[in-house]
Amino acid sequence: MGESQNKKKLFNQNNILRILILLQVFINMAYVSIEIYKSTVSKPLLGKLEITQGEFTKIRTLSNYASFFEIAFLIIIIVYITMIFIKKYKPFLKGSILIQLTALISLFILNYVFAIVFNAPVGNLTQLLFIPLLITLGVTIYLIFKSLLRGNELYDISKNSK
Repeated sequence: MGESQNKKKLFNQNNILRILILLQVFINMAYVSIEIYKSTVSKPLLGKLEITQGEFTKIRTLSNYASFFEIAFLIIIIVYITMIFIKKYKPFLKGSILIQLTALISLFILNYVFAIVFNAPVGNLTQLLFIPLLITLGVTIYLIFKSLLRGNELYDISKNSK
């Protein structure tokens, strides 16, 4: 009975991480939609010498929404990375980092394709993912070095203290 409770607990913890990845995907799609729409609104304005207050307000509002989604995405990434370092989520550490990295790279490629298809600025559509990719790559490199050092007998204090 204890084993089935452990499996259920691990399943629930895994579902929380899945929900966080789904939130990342939804936030990314909302952000991309706003950026594509902002691009279509601003392109006709590029040739104008003056823009109206209404046009300026519309672009500024869209930029504010995009910034909100950028911050929300970053918060979700930080929560995700923090959760996998919490002791009760340790069983998912290696798999979660790999899944997170794969999801971010997939979203980056998807955003790049959207930029080409919708003739939107590539930088605007992909900038949301740069910091999360760097954070995830940093954590991945940290975990690789940590496992390499842990496997090396020179750094194992318990064996040197005998």
